[in-house]
Amino acid sequence: MILMSGAWIGSDRLERNNDYCNSCHLNPDTPLHSEIRERFELVIPRNLAGVHGRGWVEDREDPAFRCVDCHSGSGPLERLRIKLISARDGVRYVIGDFEEPETMSFDLRSATCLRCHPNFRHSAAPGWTVQAYHGREAHSHERVDSPRCVLCHTVHEADGDAIAYFMNRQRVDNQCRVCHVPDSQMEIPSLVEKSAE
Repeated sequence: MILMSGAWIGSDRLERNNDYCNSCHLNPDTPLHSEIRERFELVIPRNLAGVHGRGWVEDREDPAFRCVDCHSGSGPLERLRIKLISARDGVRYVIGDFEEPETMSFDLRSATCLRCHPNFRHSAAPGWTVQAYHGREAHSHERVDSPRCVLCHTVHEADGDAIAYFMNRQRVDNQCRVCHVPDSQMEIPSLVEKSAE
């Protein structure tokens, strides 16, 4: 138990350093997530992660954002699950059986975003819709069936519209169609077709 507690506390300290998160090398010249890290540190952000990388918040104890601020999960069970995934990946790296992941093996829930963003602007994304998504009761983040924030607001991809809170029309339209099925009573106009006009 003491060993596990020490490992937990030690890994928490290491994870506060972005260089630690990028320290695995897939080959001698390529650190883990190198492109993601470069975008995170751009002076002019190209994605939502980059906005966080530049977005010092003065009323936080530590105003800088790090990888672990979002990739630590929310709540003790998520934190434990992420620690176990990290430990597994560490072992795989040491024995030479690790590859750069193309997707996360654990999807972050909206609760992770809500730690810093408890309230939303109830305004529509400029040029997208007349009515704001977050202003509708059916879209409340408190609903169990509400989509996770990162399904619409792209984080590491560089294809989101910065003016529209880093959303990509095709990705958002696909997400809308999960509930707003074409030719159904709840169908809504396509975001993609509107942008092509």
